[in-house]
Amino acid sequence: MALHVNAVRFGLQRICLAPVSFRYSRQAACRLGLEFSSRSNDFPKRTPNVRFLSSKNEKIIDLSYSDIDPVYIPIKKEIVDEQDLHEEDQHSINSEIVIKCKRKHLNHERNQKYDKFKEIPLASKGWKNKKAKDDYFTIHIYNDDYLPQSRKSFYEFKNTGLSQSILHILKQHEITIPSQIQALGIPSILRGNNTLLAAETGCGKTLAYLAPIIQQVLAYKEKVKFKNQFNSPLALVIVPGRELADQIGEIANWFTEDLPLNVKVITGGHTKRQIVNPVFEENDIIIATLGALSKLTNSGIYSMRYVRHVVLDEADTLMDDSFNELMTHFLSRFQFKGRNERSNLTQLLLVSATMPTSLSDVLGDIIDMDSLNKIKTDKLHAILPHVQQRFIKTNLGEKPSILLLHAKKLSKSNTPTIIFCNKSSTCDWATMFLNENGIEAVNLHGDMLYEIRLGKFKKYQDGEVNIMVSTDVGSRGLNTIRTKHIINYDFPTYIADYIHRCGRTGRLNAGTDGKVTNFISTNNDSELVQKIELAARTMKSLPNVNGNITKIRRFFILNQLENKAAKKLD
Repeated sequence: MALHVNAVRFGLQRICLAPVSFRYSRQAACRLGLEFSSRSNDFPKRTPNVRFLSSKNEKIIDLSYSDIDPVYIPIKKEIVDEQDLHEEDQHSINSEIVIKCKRKHLNHERNQKYDKFKEIPLASKGWKNKKAKDDYFTIHIYNDDYLPQSRKSFYEFKNTGLSQSILHILKQHEITIPSQIQALGIPSILRGNNTLLAAETGCGKTLAYLAPIIQQVLAYKEKVKFKNQFNSPLALVIVPGRELADQIGEIANWFTEDLPLNVKVITGGHTKRQIVNPVFEENDIIIATLGALSKLTNSGIYSMRYVRHVVLDEADTLMDDSFNELMTHFLSRFQFKGRNERSNLTQLLLVSATMPTSLSDVLGDIIDMDSLNKIKTDKLHAILPHVQQRFIKTNLGEKPSILLLHAKKLSKSNTPTIIFCNKSSTCDWATMFLNENGIEAVNLHGDMLYEIRLGKFKKYQDGEVNIMVSTDVGSRGLNTIRTKHIINYDFPTYIADYIHRCGRTGRLNAGTDGKVTNFISTNNDSELVQKIELAARTMKSLPNVNGNITKIRRFFILNQLENKAAKKLD
């Protein structure tokens, strides 16, 4: 008999669960301590303190809360079927259908063209209407022809200009063939150019800038017999998050064992302690979060006098409203190279998987934009062709139960999964919700105390737990090579965030079996999905790939208006 859980109090918070069909079987009832009467249409008699329901596939959902009784309400149909959890999308990569829709007449076949004078039909077109609930479509473009050039072996490290000592260390870590961004970016950096490295997620951007910077730092120390002053680095790598800083630090330490190189990682959490009890040591390269580095520099603990290279990793995030004012103030202390300059001025490197179109508005007063050598890969701002992406239209109240069904399936198969939420509070709730229902999960967000946050990501990376619930803190730059599934419980506000989240799976050398599942529940979600679907059908780049830079754009517009008004007065 179809039964429905309408509402369950979750601690002190009420959570509306989706209308999911559950059926009692005599076997499951016996296991749970329920008794059936001789008439098949009777409701089971409930034993005291039992709050368990058994579905037709014997999945058990724990609803054991002592202060309420379960509510049994018949429903018309199931909204989440076993077939909805990606099985029907396991069509061959040679299939001609690359966008598979619930409404089959909207399917998109490989290389399908549309009449330029007619509106392109979209599966997500009517998703602002409540009647669109339960609709879905899946994008799976991958085949050999659509594989990005950045993942094909067209290049060799010997042509990049890296020294034999650097190449030997890379070979020790089984890195023998450069990706496209490495092959094109390393020579530009070695020539001393201000460089923009913009490439899709997971294609090796960290080594693309780290290897040539290390070579330049070592060459400079040898050439001028540089005697390193305490806490006076020659190169900075600035990042938005602690986990990313630690990750880059681990890669940089590959080179410290065999080369005369000193690397220091600085993250927030104990900045006051570092100011009160500073440590003075030789540092060639500092990898740091922006906030901590800025405080330690302003307090005089670290000197930026000798810095010759500055890298902004995840530059788009460092230029959004969260960091922009602090970042521009910090960069103003450096004198960067101009166009065609080979002087000892500082070299600036910008690295990201997405790059705002308003880049000049942000950095125009800091650097000569004409001096920036822009290196981009062929699939920048494009739908990742090797990652299967599914969009499910649902209502807000149904999301918890759909998440639970997906998470149980992924947990049972031990699939490494990251679940993204837009807010820290939602992240905490989703983690607690999953753990209360027998699914081990850890959470990660920027509002955590340093002591609590420390090691959360490592626990996921080391395989101690297979499900991590995170805000966008976990979407930037982290090398989550083991991740096979992404769930956007909350769909991101910006397309740039969607690109970064998808990039946590299907990374370089990680295979092509990554999947992304998106829950679409608001009008804003539907608008972004329409842009993504249109880009996939037309094989074009995603539009408006900007982060949250509203303050910058507002300031730029106001300046323009003021200048126009001043000219009129003149």
